[in-house]
Amino acid sequence: MKILFIAPYIPSDMSGHAGPKLMYRNILSLSRSHQITLASFIDSNEQNMASILEDSGIEVHTVNYPRNQKSMSGKLASGIHNISPMISYLKGDEPFFFAKYNKKEMKNLISRLITNNAFDLVQVEYNVMHHYSALFENTPSVIVFHDVSTKVHERGQSEGNTYNKRSYQIAKKIEADIANKFDGVVTLTQEDQLYLKKLGCIKEIHVIPPQVKILENIDVQKVPNTICFVGSFNREPNVHTVELLINDIYSIITVPVVLNIVGKDLPSELQKQINEIKGINYLGFIDDIDQFLASQMLMIAPIQIGAGLKMKIPHALASGTAVITTPVGAEGIAINSENGLWVCNSKRNMVDKINEVLGQDALLKARGEAGKAAVRSLFSESMIIAKFEALYKQLIHT
Repeated sequence: MKILFIAPYIPSDMSGHAGPKLMYRNILSLSRSHQITLASFIDSNEQNMASILEDSGIEVHTVNYPRNQKSMSGKLASGIHNISPMISYLKGDEPFFFAKYNKKEMKNLISRLITNNAFDLVQVEYNVMHHYSALFENTPSVIVFHDVSTKVHERGQSEGNTYNKRSYQIAKKIEADIANKFDGVVTLTQEDQLYLKKLGCIKEIHVIPPQVKILENIDVQKVPNTICFVGSFNREPNVHTVELLINDIYSIITVPVVLNIVGKDLPSELQKQINEIKGINYLGFIDDIDQFLASQMLMIAPIQIGAGLKMKIPHALASGTAVITTPVGAEGIAINSENGLWVCNSKRNMVDKINEVLGQDALLKARGEAGKAAVRSLFSESMIIAKFEALYKQLIHT
């Protein structure tokens, strides 16, 4: 089968963002049996990621897209490029995050690829890439909602964020229409499937969770009394989670504890606040995140905002580390406390659970190992790829 993938990020296992890792594993697995072409936006420092895909036999085409500019000139250029998306947002046409991925260069690239190839199917990753659907209207197509943006913004506004309030109203108007442009729709969780249906999606929605890599045969000693949180901090839900950890949770834990926070781009004001709190460390980006997770006694994830499947949760379990999270953090993950995943409905309950289990090293190690087995049964490569291939056959023969 000849498949065109369209993505806002280069799929890569080296990314600090869960979405590119999810795409990387799926595309790599599919490339063993299918001919894969990728059209993706790319940042200037990501060319090596594209090369890894090419070395695996994937045909890669990219459009430059600078992200998270640090320099004054870069910020100025980014501001100029985002004038049109901001106007679209202010007019109420679509959320800014959607509008900024509507690029003429990408339209030209996809149009050329469609013209020069006889693709059997087009797969669009992320709702923000919906702008290009008219270019392949005669080819079976599927869109993967890594999360449902309306749901993210609804939860954000409930936490008092005014930007989320406006984005919620805009996304609510258009997100079902985006889904209905495609022949097939995929969500990562049943919760997102039901939410998208309620928004008005009339297409069949298939639930296909991500693959999760299991950390096998690793000899890492766990560090007693350690808890951690891992995330990419250019995403609001992760920043909000860190704020909850350092302001509402850490200070009322009564057992000995060290909190380690890992990930790129934590806002400087939060870094400064962390530096003033004894027992909390911000470690920045870590190359071998698997080794780090395996060394921790617990991951604590008081996630209140977001949608989709929070990859950090099964990732920690796959590394043999038990997790305490919220109902939002546990969406799409059918694992219970016997298998290393405690779900707490309030900050107080979360702190009580930390106080109860932290220090019981044998218990936490056993639950972490049970979690690894549970993740292996739910998120294996063979199971996930079989679901995609069944969907592809259904769409092509409809």
